[in-house]
Amino acid sequence: MSAHFSTRPRWGVWLFLLLAVGLLTLAAVARVAAYELGHADRIYEGVQVAGIPLGGLTLDQAGAAIRHDLTPYPGAAITLRYGDRAWSLAPADLGVTVDAHATATQAYAIGREHLFAAPAGPLSSLISLWDGFRADLSSQWTALRAGRSITPILRYDENALAYTLKRIARDVDLPPQEAMLSISGLDVTGTSGRSGRQVDVAATRAALIALLRGGQGGTADLVVVDRPPAVTSVKDAVARATALLAEPLMLIAEGVDGPQRFAVDRATLSAWLAFSPTLTPDGTVALAVQLNRDRVSAYLQEIAAQMDRPAHDARLDFDPAAGQVIVLSASQTGQQVDVEAGADRIEAALLTDDQREIALPVAILQPRVDSNRIAEMGIVEKVSEGTTYFAGSSRDRVHNIVTAAEKFRGVVIPPGEEFSFNRYVGEITAANGFVEGLIIGAERTAVGIGGGVCQVSTTVFRAAFWGGFPITARTAHGYVVSWYEPPRGLDATIYTPDVDFRFRNDTGHYLLVRPEVDTAKGRVTFYLYGTKVDRTVDMEGPFSSNVRQPEKPIYQEDQTLPAGTIKQVDWAKDGEDVVVTRKVIDGDGTISEDEFVSHYQPWRAVYLYGPGTQLPPGALGEPAATPTPAAAATG
Repeated sequence: MSAHFSTRPRWGVWLFLLLAVGLLTLAAVARVAAYELGHADRIYEGVQVAGIPLGGLTLDQAGAAIRHDLTPYPGAAITLRYGDRAWSLAPADLGVTVDAHATATQAYAIGREHLFAAPAGPLSSLISLWDGFRADLSSQWTALRAGRSITPILRYDENALAYTLKRIARDVDLPPQEAMLSISGLDVTGTSGRSGRQVDVAATRAALIALLRGGQGGTADLVVVDRPPAVTSVKDAVARATALLAEPLMLIAEGVDGPQRFAVDRATLSAWLAFSPTLTPDGTVALAVQLNRDRVSAYLQEIAAQMDRPAHDARLDFDPAAGQVIVLSASQTGQQVDVEAGADRIEAALLTDDQREIALPVAILQPRVDSNRIAEMGIVEKVSEGTTYFAGSSRDRVHNIVTAAEKFRGVVIPPGEEFSFNRYVGEITAANGFVEGLIIGAERTAVGIGGGVCQVSTTVFRAAFWGGFPITARTAHGYVVSWYEPPRGLDATIYTPDVDFRFRNDTGHYLLVRPEVDTAKGRVTFYLYGTKVDRTVDMEGPFSSNVRQPEKPIYQEDQTLPAGTIKQVDWAKDGEDVVVTRKVIDGDGTISEDEFVSHYQPWRAVYLYGPGTQLPPGALGEPAATPTPAAAATG
C-alpha cells in the first residue's frame, strides 16, 4: 500500500512542469506573433539611418523622416584643389541628395531578408520558409537588442555637379593666346603665342563621384590640361608682309585708247593684307599672308568705273538715189575691266611671283554694227518694203505714228540676229515722246498713251512678210481694225514689254531699216535694205471662217456730254477667224509655207449719251466703264 501511494506525486510534478512549459511557449509564440503583427507594415525596432530611428514607422513615415533630417544631405565636404587654390564643396554643391524612398525601403527589408527571398516549391519551400523565418527572427532580435544602422542611398544630380565644375572652370580656364600679327600704317609687328589651360570636367567629375560614394569626404585634384596655341610664331609672316609693303604696286590697263596706269600706294596695299592660319607640311600651323579679296575687288571696281564704256552700234541710213549708205552716228568700241580676273592676277603676282607691275585684263567690246566696216555689210539694195495707210487719223495718233517710226531710223540688223520691235521702240510713255490716242482695251476702244504705234508694228510686219524673213513672234489685234486693211489678217499688235513683234535676218548680210512717213498722204512705209536673197514671196488668202455677229450696241452715260446728245465711239465689227498663207520660193525651187492665223473677236458698237437723253427703243444702257490697262494694245 505504501509503495503504491509514493509514485503518484511524481507524475503530477511532471504534468505540471509540462503544462508550465507549454504555457510559457504559447506565451512566447503569442508575443512573437503580436510583434510580427504589429510590424506587418512597419520597420522593425532598432533600425536606424544616419542616427535617425525608424523602428515602428511605415514606409511613408520613414521616407518623410529621412527627407526631413537628411535634406540637405549632411555628408562630409570634399576639398577640390588646384595649385595653391582650394574649393570646399558640400554634398549639396555636388548635387548629392538622399533617395528617401529607396533608403526607407532598405530599412523596411531589415528582418525580412529571407521572407522576401523564400523559394517556391512543395516540401522544400516549407523547410526553407522555416529556416528563413528563424533567420529573420534572429535579425529582428539583433536589431532590437543591439540596433541596426544602414547607410543612406544617395542620388547624384549630374546638372548640379556639372554647374559647380563649370563655375570653377570659369575661374581657372585660360584661353591660349595665338601668335598675332598687326599692321599699323606701314609697320608690321608680331606677338608670340602663349599656352592656355582648361579644366577637364569629365575627369574631375569621375574623381569627385568616387569620393562621394566612399562617404568619407576627402581631397581631390582639379584635373587641368594645357591648351597650346594653334599658331606659336609669326616670324615668317612678318617678313613676308614687310616685303610686300616695301614699295607700291603698278596696275596697267590696256584699253581702246592705249594703256592706263594706276599706282597702288603702300597704304592701300597695307589695307589689302589679311592673315589666316595655314597647316604647314610639318604639321604645325603658321600664319599665311593673304589678300582681302573684297578690298582688292572694290579697288578694281573703281578703276572699272573710270574705264568701262559700252560699245555703241553705228546708226545708218540709205540714200536710194545714190545707192549709198549714210552714217547717221558712228559706232564706238567699248571696253570692260574684268574685275574678278584682275583680282586673281593681283593675288598670284603679289603672293607668288612678287611682281610690282601687273597687267589688268580688259575686254574690248566690238559694236555689232561697225561704221568702219560698212563696205563689208552688203547693204546695197532694197530687199523688201511694207506700207500701211492712216489717212483720217487724229492729230495725236499721227504724232505717235511719226514718233514710233523715227525710233527705227538708223537701225541695222546684223546677219542671223533677231529683230525686236519692242527693243527699239522702247517704253510707250509720255517720257519717251508718245501722247494719248485711241488704243484697244479689254472691251472697247479707249484713250491711252501710244495709240497708233500698232500702225508702225503692222507696217514692219508687212515688210518682213514680203521679204520672206522668218517671223518669230506675231500677235493679231483683238478685233478687226480698218486702218490695216486691205488685206485683212496682216496686222501685228504690240504691248510693251509683253507682246512683241520679231523676225530673224536670214540673208547672210546686214539689214538696214529705213522708215518713211508721209503725213500729207497718210502713209507709212518701212524699207529693208541689204542684199537680196534668191527667193520670191507669194500670198494666198485671206481666208475667213467662223464669222460671229457682235452683240447689241451699248449706251453709256457720259456726264461731260450735254443732255440730248448721243455720240458713237466704237463701231460694230464681225468676229471671224482669218488665215493668210505665205509661200517662200527659193531659187532652187524649194517652197516653204507659213500660216498666219488671226482670231478676231466680235466688237459691238458703243455710244455715249448726255444725262437725261432719251435712248432709242430697246437700247442697252450701262454705266461708263474704264478698260483694263494690262489688256490694252497700242492700236
